[in-house]
Amino acid sequence: MEDFEISEIDIKQRPSSVLPRSIKVGPEVATTPLPQGKQSAAVQEKWNGFVESSTLHGLQHVFGGRTLARRVIWALFLLLGIGWFSLQTQKLLTKYFSYPVTTKVTLVYEENPEFPAVSICNFNMFRRSVVREAGYEKILNYVLRKASGIDVSGETINWELYESINLTEFHFAMGHQIYNTLHQCYWDGGLCTYENFTPVLTSMGLCYTFNSGKDGQPILRVRQAGSDFALHLMLDVQQWDYGALGSRAGLMVFIHDHETPPLVAQLGFAVGPGTSTFAAINKQKTISLPDPYESNCLDKNDSKVPGYKTYTILGCLLMCQTKYIIEKCGCRDVGMPAINDTRMCKALDLSDCVLREKGNFRKLKDQQCECPVPCSTTSFRPILSYAAFPSDEYIKQSHELYEMYGSNTSEASLDFIQGYMSQNMLELVIYFEELSYHVIEQTPAYDSESLFAEIGGQVGLCVGASLLTVLEFCDVIIAIIGICFGFR
Repeated sequence: MEDFEISEIDIKQRPSSVLPRSIKVGPEVATTPLPQGKQSAAVQEKWNGFVESSTLHGLQHVFGGRTLARRVIWALFLLLGIGWFSLQTQKLLTKYFSYPVTTKVTLVYEENPEFPAVSICNFNMFRRSVVREAGYEKILNYVLRKASGIDVSGETINWELYESINLTEFHFAMGHQIYNTLHQCYWDGGLCTYENFTPVLTSMGLCYTFNSGKDGQPILRVRQAGSDFALHLMLDVQQWDYGALGSRAGLMVFIHDHETPPLVAQLGFAVGPGTSTFAAINKQKTISLPDPYESNCLDKNDSKVPGYKTYTILGCLLMCQTKYIIEKCGCRDVGMPAINDTRMCKALDLSDCVLREKGNFRKLKDQQCECPVPCSTTSFRPILSYAAFPSDEYIKQSHELYEMYGSNTSEASLDFIQGYMSQNMLELVIYFEELSYHVIEQTPAYDSESLFAEIGGQVGLCVGASLLTVLEFCDVIIAIIGICFGFR
């Protein structure tokens, strides 16, 4: 077969049905750049078409005005609008990146809310009679005087005699016992006992928590607000068994969430003997915003204190102090959480190291600890009111008191009971003031939606543009680039 050529003219003139199958016919894509003159003309034509149809106000007057003066004036107006828009946009961006917040307060009604945990500590850490009977009075007074800043350099202690003391067991044995402290307990009109209290060691020594939710105890709920549905306690502070160095008599009480540690010494309120204290509690929940907002709170619900789920600043500081004492003294003090099975401090550790380093930690805690604010906190704020307790007539008419102290009804017995109760007994009533609680919540005062809305308003006001105007610019720029590179 002879070779033959098919020219471009032959292809165009023949019907497509008779063309060879190996030859494809379709639109021709030219990639060869136009000559310089034609390219400039094509770009100018494209730009003029964009100017005439653009939704950007004033652009057609700048490039299509009949006189130079008119075009210059419109150009100045357009530049002025763009400049004003840029200035306002800069202000809006500054406002947005300052992350302002607004605070919203909401009142939420909660039916049958959980009653909080109530932790109680005696101001006196150890019972003098038991300490004396066990033969520990000398060492205890030595340590307590040293902790109080009293000079004990002239005294000598044979530490070998006390080497075997386990401080945890010492606190449990020497501290005030709940079955001796609690004389009456009523919850929601029914009886409760010392078995409803859970022992816990804190910086104040042996304390007790009502409604802790620990050790399988169910968390109690409130049916109604008011003192008729309260926790009602009569307690004996046992002031007659106080040590010599205590300057206060009474109890510290801390009302808190079940998943926060009982930081009684730091956050509790005091109740004294001879008084009846009514604590009307109000629940409050606070919700803050995490970084990058100014509160820079910790957006986690993991506690740093073992055994508790909720993170708190003071709980974080307690863990920080514990790590510091372990690092300096090689042991942890009573009331400090267990970390990696670190041993409990002994009496000599307490005297020679722990007391000194606790003082140093107070000065260094800002450098040693990083404890941000939690993003969510629940607190119970008590409103306290007081009355004298007991009344004279109550003492005369109360048969329980005579049975309690084994006395008759003589004037001497009445004087003894009245004197004892005014020096040792107190009444504590804790209840919800109302079942509603306040939620104080931070919300962004200026979010991204507000930013884009205001920028859109400014660009519309200043230059009459919109998002579609931006797309028009993109379209014409892409078209001009295509012309320059030969894509047609």
